[in-house]
Amino acid sequence: MNTLNRIWAVGLSTFKEAVKNRAFVGLMIGSLAMIVASVLLSELVVPDQQKRVVQNFGLSFISFAGVLIAITMGILLVYSEINKKTIYTIISKPINRWEFVVGKYIGMVLLLATVTTMLSICWFIVLKYREVSFRIEYIYSVVLVFSTLSLIGSVAIFFSSFSSPVLSGIFTFCIYIIGRQIPFIEQLLTARKGLFASMPSLKPVGNAVVSVFPDLTVFDLTKQILLEIEIPVSFVLQSSLYAFSYVFFFVAVSCVVFSRREFV
Repeated sequence: MNTLNRIWAVGLSTFKEAVKNRAFVGLMIGSLAMIVASVLLSELVVPDQQKRVVQNFGLSFISFAGVLIAITMGILLVYSEINKKTIYTIISKPINRWEFVVGKYIGMVLLLATVTTMLSICWFIVLKYREVSFRIEYIYSVVLVFSTLSLIGSVAIFFSSFSSPVLSGIFTFCIYIIGRQIPFIEQLLTARKGLFASMPSLKPVGNAVVSVFPDLTVFDLTKQILLEIEIPVSFVLQSSLYAFSYVFFFVAVSCVVFSRREFV
């Protein structure tokens, strides 16, 4: 069995295991219910705002629910192998540790693709019910949501390769929160008032954060959709490539860290 076959075998096994996980099933059911609930929520606003509610709430919740699933499953997929002691059987087989890590990530990408597809279909049905005209930007937004989830999933895999589930979850969620605040931090760095103006010694930290951490706001097209702004496909491709560069980094580092990890 060659490298690609081994990676795919791990990935497929990971995907099958994940979809049977009760945590995943619970999160999916809750996520689908919340998107459908946007129809009821839209009933509480004035009629001319109902379409905006299902657009905004649906897309935002697809992203947020997807992030929760990416963090939860990204942590559990590696930890479960260690907790069940099956990792000893795996590493004793003719498979490199980096192949195991990449396979786990591939399995999670398949899972996230399934999550994004199912939630998006539900969202499209809600939009159709509210008689919202279909726009290609909806597809673009879904593609960028998937890019976000793939990135966050790689971060979760990275931390779970050497840390405990609780700490991995905290670290990953912190990176997600910071990534959502990058534009705000950039504004503070150039503002005449505020944190960095009053404490100039912290500016190097702020500059390091905006330089190193991924800017997750580039994947959020909610504002453009609500304002009906056309989005060029080149922007979607560039943003996806931006996400892939971080994915490659985190998965590569995860492979190195996991290869050096001692199991006792």
